[in-house]
Amino acid sequence: MINISCVVVTYNRLELLKENIKSLLNQTYAPNKIYIINNCSTDGTAGYLAQFNNHNKITVVNLPKNIGGAGGFNHGTKLAVKEGA
Repeated sequence: MINISCVVVTYNRLELLKENIKSLLNQTYAPNKIYIINNCSTDGTAGYLAQFNNHNKITVVNLPKNIGGAGGFNHGTKLAVKEGA
């Protein structure tokens, strides 16, 4: 079995994030785990993501400050590797 993990970094792109999550969950080879790193969005993203708190395929991290795209991917990738080990 193929183990697929995805890291999604977001900052104030709620509508695009909704499309992205839906698309990832509906892939032919859906990811086993999706790590969503919220880079301290101010557009309601954290509230929207709260619905996934108990989702078995989605892990949400709401960062206390925006650490940039590279910082978000670094954080998410470290988490994915740690949990996948």
